Amino acid sequence: MSLLARRFLVFTFIGVGAVCGILAVVFHRYVELASRLLAGRALEQAGWVRVLLVVGTPTVVFALLAWAIRRFAPRAVGANLARVRIAYNHNPALLGARSIGATFLATPISLGAGAPLGPEGPIVVVTSGVSAWIGRLLRLPPRIVRGMIPIGVAAGIAAVFNTPITGVVFALEEILGNAERGVLGGVLVGSVAAAVVERTLMGGQPLLAAPFSTWTSPKELIGFALLGVACGLTSGMVIAVTHRLKRRWTKAMPSMVARAALAGLAIGAAGLIAPEILGVGYGSVSFWLHGGSNAYGTGLAFAVKVLAFTVALSGGIIGGTFAPSLFLGTALGAALGHVARTLFPAANIDPRAYAIIGMGSFFAGLLRSPIAAVLIVVELTRDYELILPLMLGVSLAVSVSRKLSRLSIVEQQMLDEGYAEEEEAGDPLAHVRVSQAMTADAVAIGIDATLLDAARQAAGTRFVFYPVVDANGDREGEGAGKLRGVLSRAAIDTAAREGRLDTPVRQALQEPKLVSAEDDLLIDVIHQMQLRGVDRCPVVDSHAAGNLVGFLSPSDILRVRLEELE
Repeated sequence: MSLLARRFLVFTFIGVGAVCGILAVVFHRYVELASRLLAGRALEQAGWVRVLLVVGTPTVVFALLAWAIRRFAPRAVGANLARVRIAYNHNPALLGARSIGATFLATPISLGAGAPLGPEGPIVVVTSGVSAWIGRLLRLPPRIVRGMIPIGVAAGIAAVFNTPITGVVFALEEILGNAERGVLGGVLVGSVAAAVVERTLMGGQPLLAAPFSTWTSPKELIGFALLGVACGLTSGMVIAVTHRLKRRWTKAMPSMVARAALAGLAIGAAGLIAPEILGVGYGSVSFWLHGGSNAYGTGLAFAVKVLAFTVALSGGIIGGTFAPSLFLGTALGAALGHVARTLFPAANIDPRAYAIIGMGSFFAGLLRSPIAAVLIVVELTRDYELILPLMLGVSLAVSVSRKLSRLSIVEQQMLDEGYAEEEEAGDPLAHVRVSQAMTADAVAIGIDATLLDAARQAAGTRFVFYPVVDANGDREGEGAGKLRGVLSRAAIDTAAREGRLDTPVRQALQEPKLVSAEDDLLIDVIHQMQLRGVDRCPVVDSHAAGNLVGFLSPSDILRVRLEELE
């Protein structure tokens, strides 16, 4: 590449960063305006009018937005960061003009109506899409146009939080992975340019300024470690529950509009309990970072926000996951900090420190971007005093969250959209459902039978486990009845040797360590088997209904793998 071409690219990256900074500022102003006109007006009312507007506004607005997006910009449907990552790795068309326009216009209305989500993910969609569009407009080579996507990501994050370093690292961790040196240079330039524009237009004040906080004793590391574990548990549960709830909702309620309306109704009701969970919630986060509220107030906000956040994601509500992770981590940290100060008054515990560490730890547990989680806290506070406990909390949160959900929230959303990462896309089982691999005519034993009945029914088979169902034991496979447990072959053999075959099956059955649904991806179930130390499991029609439809064993997995390889 000639010197002139390199200079042109540098100026292009600077211009792209500046444009992304302007877009981010305009977007935030739009969110603030929509919040004042919708949720803000509803919360200002009193009596039954307040209840009607707080519940009715998100119900109606979410349904209308779902209809409009499905009708006019279907590619805008789906999680924001997942859409950007898929566009970078697989399908740039996801960041087309309609998708970008719909995200820019609809997201602030959704957040303004009370969606308990955030603006950062949608901003990243807009800035990365505009960045790639500028590259195409200038007729840059496809490789460079593709590299403009992470430049837009870094610029968007840098402009939102006035954190250019975090913007770069977040783009590396979430989008680029192993980056080319040229792309990394563009990311750096774009991020700095966006931050400069933000400082020029907004004064350079951090979005979530926090006071200096400190810790005084190594013993406090125990509390910070417990906070990291708590953040890991809750963030991992949010990922797992959201994934399952979304599948159930989609199956039970195919209409996207109906799901959005129902989610809006539930979120509005939650807002009556804790109004601070509606919308982005940066005001509450800043209040807690400065030591405001108490254990009850922050704990209630955390619990209600978790429920509303899960409902919003599973119901397909428009918004991002970045801000809610900061809200939830700050609320959980502040709540635990207030509790610790009450229990140990002589320890001089500062709840503000717990709020800051909780903010970074929950972010890391949900998005699995540990370096960005540490950096964003440091850049927001301009303080290195908490760097050690912050690194401890972040590392524990990521480790614990990974035990509950192998994938991050973005990776899980990508998988829900039908896209597998490169390392798994080559696996022949990447897109295979459990229903394609399971044995459908599994021997099912009725729960009212005796072990003698079970032995007769299992005669001629040598399975390790037999599913136990509500039926009388005379049916097999699909429609056998509701799964109640499993009966091991060893239990039957032991009862036969000891002359206890008259023992009821219900007294010998076990709780299965893992139960799969027939619509689960086989690769996910295999990972769950690895985590739980099992190699087989019963299969039900859905986790909600729990009716036995088959059994999955190692031979089934091997058979389908060989078939897919062929």
